[in-house]
Amino acid sequence: MAQTIGTIIFVVLALVAVAAILNFVLGVLGIVFALIPLLIKLAIFGGVFYLAWLVFRKLAHSNEC
Repeated sequence: MAQTIGTIIFVVLALVAVAAILNFVLGVLGIVFALIPLLIKLAIFGGVFYLAWLVFRKLAHSNEC
């Protein structure tokens, strides 16, 4: 009887541990997927800024001659 109760307690604790781990993993995945649009916007803004910097440098160097 004690072994059965111990097994039940072990199974319940294992389920709680698995649920906690999955909750953490899903939370991390949610944060990653939530940041993807922000990263895309930053990449677009960085690309536009870089292209503007290239044009500015080209115009600045063409005026020196």
